Amino acid sequence: MNKFDFALILTCTINPIDIPNLVRNDPKIRFEDYKRSFNFWTDHSRINKIIFIENSNYDINYFKNIAKNKNKRIEFFSNNLNNTFNKNLGKGFGQYLSFKEIFEKSLIVKETDYFFNVTGRHIITNFDEVYGDMILKKNDIYINLSDNLKFCDTTSFGASKRFIINYFLPEAKKTSDLNDQILERNMSKAVLKAVADGLVLSNVPVYSHLKGFIGTNGKKLNFNFFKKFKLYFFRKLKIFFMTHRKY
Repeated sequence: MNKFDFALILTCTINPIDIPNLVRNDPKIRFEDYKRSFNFWTDHSRINKIIFIENSNYDINYFKNIAKNKNKRIEFFSNNLNNTFNKNLGKGFGQYLSFKEIFEKSLIVKETDYFFNVTGRHIITNFDEVYGDMILKKNDIYINLSDNLKFCDTTSFGASKRFIINYFLPEAKKTSDLNDQILERNMSKAVLKAVADGLVLSNVPVYSHLKGFIGTNGKKLNFNFFKKFKLYFFRKLKIFFMTHRKY
């Protein structure tokens, strides 16, 4: 398999003070989530560059110590951005601020043209498959649109630097749960504007098999055999219709 130069972005909020609609909010529990995920990603053979950002001013020395023993280039950001805005705007606005910080200050960003983002508490058990598909597609945007093109799950996605800087960040800046401008809807707007301008959207990305816990309700992500089977054939069906269009 060909090598693909990209950086993994891990966004982290270990102590989400006063964030509404968040059940999994105990910093000790979340810290364990992030530890498991970080160890998984730093051990993954496909990952060579990682940008790790923690935005609640929590001690990240554990992660820095782990990084010393890994043969990876890992860049750390630690700040208090998650406590600098109206929490009613929602956790999506905090994610926007993290991306803004990274793309303004990261040294890895300056030398890298493609990025894959995953919520820092989650593992993608089929990342080898996702990685292989990204190489084949050579796209600017690697994400699934849903809800009649009005929603994109931002838990995990791939994107070029051009898309993130020129489309995602300007739309994500408008994120506000107060008027239903959630990050996922703003991401879909960014995708549609980018495609209209000629950027390439991957038609049917591989569905990420996420392992971890859902922050909003505390439930464990369950990608059992039947769910994987369903997503596999659902994707095959989408590919069939995309490749057999008649005009």
